Amino acid sequence: MFRNAWRLFSIGGIEVRIHASWLLIFALLTWSLATGFFPQAYRELTGDRLSDVTAWILGGLSALLLFISVLVHELAHSFMARARGLEAKSITLFLFGGVSSLSSESPNPGTEFLVAIVGPLTSLAIAGICFLAGAVVTDPQAGLVLGYLAVVNALVAGFNLIPGFPLDGGRVLRSIAWRATNSVRRATEIAATVGQVAGFGLILWGLATIFLPPADDFFSGFWLAAIGWFLQNAASASLQQVVLETGLRGVRVSSILRPDAAATTPQTMLDALIEDLLRTNRRAMPVVDRGELVGIVTISDISQVPSEARARTPVSAVMSGRDALRTVAPSASLTDVLRLLSEGDYDQLPVVQDGTLVGMLSRGDVIRQLQLRQALEMEG
Repeated sequence: MFRNAWRLFSIGGIEVRIHASWLLIFALLTWSLATGFFPQAYRELTGDRLSDVTAWILGGLSALLLFISVLVHELAHSFMARARGLEAKSITLFLFGGVSSLSSESPNPGTEFLVAIVGPLTSLAIAGICFLAGAVVTDPQAGLVLGYLAVVNALVAGFNLIPGFPLDGGRVLRSIAWRATNSVRRATEIAATVGQVAGFGLILWGLATIFLPPADDFFSGFWLAAIGWFLQNAASASLQQVVLETGLRGVRVSSILRPDAAATTPQTMLDALIEDLLRTNRRAMPVVDRGELVGIVTISDISQVPSEARARTPVSAVMSGRDALRTVAPSASLTDVLRLLSEGDYDQLPVVQDGTLVGMLSRGDVIRQLQLRQALEMEG
């Protein structure tokens, strides 16, 4: 899902990653707490000055504990998903918090509701624990850290309950709309629209905070606008993803594949292959050696070889080898195929059954099937 993300560790088989953008917000949050919140709050609480070193330690510790809280929030989603039969693969901490990567969307409204609501409830529980702990500790510095975590976790829970997709509240709204309409696509359209409106509202709020009087809080205004922009884009992307998945749900490769075992060999020279590609209007050709699929050669592979050298360059010199080749079976779901095409940035995939090449499935084939189903108002 995220590039430039590094693996930290695993919890219960769930991989925890950190995105490069997390370093930015960690630094900004630490700086804001160390130079603003903690010195001022400590002075108001005790009447004394907080040393710069202590302020920075408290700022860094609070920022770290906040993201641990976010991780616990996401773990709650993941473990609930597992309990409901979904596979939780990873959690990524990034600029706007965290996101859990699940193997698939919820199969029914009840699962959607439980997986979504458990996150905000967990944040509220953390807020309550921090509030109670802060009320009994006697050290003012510890009390300030716990008080900060209580407030921020309550805000995290409240923000996530905004009924706009893909926030947790939006997923709760979608589960309710799904139950009412019996259509996950229609429910997603409703929740995503609310998400886009909420995002637009946050952008306006942020801009007003920056530019309208008293216009003295640039950091908060910028942050609100950035979150609103992210929410708008995430809602649009989520809607597009659900349209794809619902439109192709249950459709198998075999239902749209036109069997075609045309292939070339590793020994074929590129100039001869080019003639075959032009004659058959293809962008790629599977490579078979003694009946076994050993690779695939594409137009982009051929274009790397100068024109004058193609008559003496065999396919084996430029093809993608068997180790790097991804194949699908005729029984594979088109939603899985589309995901594989996107993740690997492929234009086509060989279809193989029992080790035998059946044909090639292109991204265009999948998209045309989706467009036909949309025109006929069909859901998979």
